[in-house]
Amino acid sequence: MNLPRVEHRSVFVTGCSTGIGRATARLLKERGWRVFAGARKAADIESLSSEGFMPVEIDMTDSAGIEAAVASLFEATGGTLGALVNNAGFGQPGAMEDISRDALRHQFEVNVFGLQELTNLVLPAMLKAGAGRIVHISSVLGKVSTPLMGAYCASKHALEALADAQRIELRGTGIGVILVEPGPIRK
Repeated sequence: MNLPRVEHRSVFVTGCSTGIGRATARLLKERGWRVFAGARKAADIESLSSEGFMPVEIDMTDSAGIEAAVASLFEATGGTLGALVNNAGFGQPGAMEDISRDALRHQFEVNVFGLQELTNLVLPAMLKAGAGRIVHISSVLGKVSTPLMGAYCASKHALEALADAQRIELRGTGIGVILVEPGPIRK
């Protein structure tokens, strides 16, 4: 796959409170990207700002908040965005027999539905530019299921399918869809 160079070196990384999101934001910043770092909690927003990131408050369960976050991104970048790293997510532990419908719905709201809504909102700017990268952070548990993590595994299986479909649908547009499947990490 031969993709055009991303000229707009601005990136929105969600889930930057800790772990993979924070490390990704730091690495991209070191490499000269203009990093918009997403987080949900005020303390994390403050911490990201103190590190020199452009923090963006975002809750993946809140459609109005997702729209507001994208509006603020586009205001700051003049309507462009070179890359989106969909990292925000969490794992709902527990035996499937103990996971309520609401808990399962919340797992999918964060890890799947909010992620796709955000992607759909930034995609038109990438299509207009004819280049961009969408990186979905999944998990090795998107390939296999483990006991007591069924809800999380199911949400990551769904993300795998979405990413595969997007990759095919966006072929030839200049937008690359990348799926990362990490294993356990230290925070």
